[in-house]
Amino acid sequence: MNAENYQSRVKVSILIRLLAAFCFAIPLIGGALSSFLLIRVIEAIAKAENAGIVALMKGVEEASLPLTVSLYLASFFGVVLIIVCAVRMFTETKTASPPIWFLVVGGIFSLIPAAFFWYAKYLIIEVLSPGSSLNNTGNFGTVGASVSEVLLLSVFSAPLIGLLLLVASVIPFSTGSKTNWLSFAGAVVVEILLIGFAVAMPFLINEPQRKNQLVKLPEVRFAEADANIDKESAMVLTLTADNKLYERQHRGEITENVINKGELSQKITKSMGEKSPDNQIVYLKVDENASFENVVQILQIIQLAEVEKVGFAVIEKKNNDDPYQVTSRRFEVKLPQPKNTSEIVKPNPLVLLVSILDKDGKLMLNREDMGTISGTSKLEDTLANIFKDRESNGVFREGTNEVEKEVFLKVSKSVKYRDFIKLVEAVKIAGAEPIGIQIDELNL
Repeated sequence: MNAENYQSRVKVSILIRLLAAFCFAIPLIGGALSSFLLIRVIEAIAKAENAGIVALMKGVEEASLPLTVSLYLASFFGVVLIIVCAVRMFTETKTASPPIWFLVVGGIFSLIPAAFFWYAKYLIIEVLSPGSSLNNTGNFGTVGASVSEVLLLSVFSAPLIGLLLLVASVIPFSTGSKTNWLSFAGAVVVEILLIGFAVAMPFLINEPQRKNQLVKLPEVRFAEADANIDKESAMVLTLTADNKLYERQHRGEITENVINKGELSQKITKSMGEKSPDNQIVYLKVDENASFENVVQILQIIQLAEVEKVGFAVIEKKNNDDPYQVTSRRFEVKLPQPKNTSEIVKPNPLVLLVSILDKDGKLMLNREDMGTISGTSKLEDTLANIFKDRESNGVFREGTNEVEKEVFLKVSKSVKYRDFIKLVEAVKIAGAEPIGIQIDELNL
């Protein structure tokens, strides 16, 4: 008889179902509100003329706040639900706790608007992340339509799911068992979901980051921004620390293909032939641990292809203007063109030659000792004073009305590429323009 009574159908408590529905409604509202705010952010960014990545990401983070708060608030009421279910396990009641399917299905459905919001946020971050599959052009417009559709689904799914939860909470139905331990287990599962998503998602979908990088680029204090690096027409070569050379290509998405140095000159000539003289530049992404000797080999091939400008891609240290390191930056240097042996070259007393003489990084400015590459402040100050004196005395570059600030670099093949970049940065900070590099007779 006790077994028969135990298995008899019992009405399910409406109050417990309403408590669960209230817990589930909180992330519904939070997800929809975050999506609505993100729609407003995207609309404002689209209307702004000078809005950039920083402004967009600030808006994204502000839009994320309601969802984050709602998940933690729902987690609190989830604990209340667990306590109630636990108490009902050890007390005599005339109604049954909600079945496990009601709690688990309701908990999963409550996260649908949040899931749509997170996916929209993921698309935004991916399109802003250099090297990602969506960052082909660096233009948010490429996925803007998809983001808007996903956010609208988030907004409109919330009231629909909320209505279904309300109906499921008040309609009378019964369950075939008075056992409450399955309800308790269901409440625990939902609580784990809520806490897990609240804690994990801000870390999993965080901010723009460089992806699929074959090399570790040098990090510098200052470098010029150059959006041309990301264009399909740009010729970008990547040299790894183990001396493997890759060429970037756009075929639906960005890929890096290994190329033979023997075919490099022909590829450069073909690529530069499609550009105007002012835009003929080869970009190099070189691992900071690469040997400069390997870099010189590439520079010599570029020189033979009669290209004068090389852009060394770098990463600028995080700052208020570029806190995510996603802006493409480079140092531009000039390569000497093949000499005309019949031309008589007059000595130039204004020439400034900065050399790294050995692998220990000893620096020389013409014949003056400048310390080592580990500390470039003396070199920077000396060059800055020279340029200041030339401005005061009207020392101009021959045939122009520009102050002579050209600096030539001569670097030992034995040094690491990162030290070469430190030198380029130092003379750039001092005001050198242009910067030339000697690569013909590097036997140091």
